[in-house]
Amino acid sequence: MVNLRVAVVLSFCFGTLADAQQGSGDRIRVRELAVPQTLTQPVPRAAIGRVDLPGSHASAEGTRPAVLLTGYWPPTNEMLRRFSDDPVKNPDGWIGADWEGRGYDVYAFFPEFVPPNCGICGKGFGDLEVDYQDTSADFWPIADSLDPIAVITFSRGNIDDSWEIEMNQFNKTVWIGDFLAPAQPTPTPPDASVPAETLRPSTLPVEAILAATEKLSWLTPFICFTGDGGGFLSEFMAYHGVWYQDIHADPGLADWCVAAGHVHVGGTLSTPRARAGAHATLRVVLDHVDAVVGVPVCQDDLGFDGPGDVVVSLCGEELATGGLADFTLSGAPAFASTFLATGLVDAPTPFKGGTLVPFPPQVVITTSTDAGGGLTISGVAGGGGPATVYLQAIVVDAAQVKGFAISNALAIELLP
Repeated sequence: MVNLRVAVVLSFCFGTLADAQQGSGDRIRVRELAVPQTLTQPVPRAAIGRVDLPGSHASAEGTRPAVLLTGYWPPTNEMLRRFSDDPVKNPDGWIGADWEGRGYDVYAFFPEFVPPNCGICGKGFGDLEVDYQDTSADFWPIADSLDPIAVITFSRGNIDDSWEIEMNQFNKTVWIGDFLAPAQPTPTPPDASVPAETLRPSTLPVEAILAATEKLSWLTPFICFTGDGGGFLSEFMAYHGVWYQDIHADPGLADWCVAAGHVHVGGTLSTPRARAGAHATLRVVLDHVDAVVGVPVCQDDLGFDGPGDVVVSLCGEELATGGLADFTLSGAPAFASTFLATGLVDAPTPFKGGTLVPFPPQVVITTSTDAGGGLTISGVAGGGGPATVYLQAIVVDAAQVKGFAISNALAIELLP
């Protein structure tokens, strides 16, 4: 049955050609906000001592959406340090670029403290000092520069090994006083767009974060469904994150923000253990963003391309029943005879000056490229699995020594 289904999928779906389509999951994220009230007014970058905030070049390049992380007292600033793109804060080098190959650039901002492992830490210095006015003055231009698709704010919580996933942040009128006059936010409540004491809940996938962090034996994770976030700078920062997300919650916006929320991190956790919790949380949030945004799934590229410059891909939904994906071929001569060789066996074998992975091929589909040397087959249907189908294109190309160009090989996962 698998062989029959594979043959039907490949011969019928790949055999139906369609016009080329444009577009991808990558978008240039352009900021378009109405003029906000006092605390949301963009602040000149010089006012926070940074003239090189990363979002401007990221947006201009239009390559990967950004994720914003913030920390406060240790261990939260230290656990995020490698996500800072500031070489002074992070001399070991930024790890946030296309983090773990997930298609997102991750940036972290946090204050510094002396000593770095302080117990009673005060306001600190640098970005996002533990001060109401400084936090607001820093947060909005940072967010405005990045246009983040997700925001996760972290702060120190209880002096234990907890990982407290907060649900509730309030637009409070009265806050616990900070370390420098004026000790209350100005204005207070900070958000004039909603009534005082309005609740803005987390939009993070809290249950999934809980499940992921429960796997780390050194953490005691839980979700705080009741009460508030503490009424101090932690909740103030948390409120800023979910407030930003609510402003940008419309999927039709170019600067759509999918999710935001806050985690209180236990103060006895070492930096490596807290970092592991942050990474586990971040992975869950990125998976959630992928699911909401609908990031295309591309079938695995095994390499083995050449001779020639032909490249093939199959991207779209997972190839389960009802799932659809689009096949593309590029880099071939115009109007060239093309053979899509497929099979169930991964057996790289020398062939026509290159390597053919599905050898011997079980199904060969004959077609041809267009005037631009490309080929698009839309709506390749999934289902019929589980099975792995290997595919490679062989294209007639007189410029090659043996008369053929050979593409990279794909491992196509068909699901039930």
